[in-house]
Amino acid sequence: MAIISFTNYKHGQTRGGMKAVMLYTMQDKKTVWGDQKLVTGVNCQPESAFRDFMITKRLWHKEDGVQFYHMVQSFPKGEAVDPATAHAAALELANYFEGSEVLVCTHIDREHIHSHLVINAVNLDTGRKLHIASQQLQELRQRNDEVCARFGLPVFQPREKKTKSMTTVEYHTAARGQSRKLRLMNVINDCMRYAAGREEFIALMESEGYQVRWEKGRGISLTPHPTAGSAGAGCCSATNI
Repeated sequence: MAIISFTNYKHGQTRGGMKAVMLYTMQDKKTVWGDQKLVTGVNCQPESAFRDFMITKRLWHKEDGVQFYHMVQSFPKGEAVDPATAHAAALELANYFEGSEVLVCTHIDREHIHSHLVINAVNLDTGRKLHIASQQLQELRQRNDEVCARFGLPVFQPREKKTKSMTTVEYHTAARGQSRKLRLMNVINDCMRYAAGREEFIALMESEGYQVRWEKGRGISLTPHPTAGSAGAGCCSATNI
């Protein structure tokens, strides 16, 4: 099955955090497949995505508050998913955000193929701020299944029992068995290379599914988000950031 999830940025909703997430998700080692780089901009250019996002915010005088949304479309470990097809499906899913600028990056560096969609919180065409509520989540999940079926990719198979709708917890609980444990230290090292400071590091770690608590003089504590399916919590020093 393919699932979608949103990263909950409690501390990384800054311009610097948004730029760091973009650079991090566009890395060649994560997105290059053969002679293809699986990075595409919808209503923006990948090379200038951060600038394009900021121009739109300034155009509509909406530079404060939520800067971006970060959605991940993940396929299960062990499924024969063609990366180029997964990227095409992610681009199709990005059309849900009509009129929005979306940076789409498909990662092939793990045992499961997954695509990152970084979405400008301000709509390019209308200037409206994007809001993701339960209704939008349900619509996105249905759209995700339709897109995956169209591209011949694995889709989520709900239980036969009919229910009104699946809660976020139920959705991720059903998919948790498909997730793999993250190698915590590799993630930390990778994020440190792309973080220019504290907020950027926190944003990148949150994009990898970790809640970050940074206390001066006590190092960093990392706790997996309930939906992350990650390895256990850990601590580290951040003297290089």
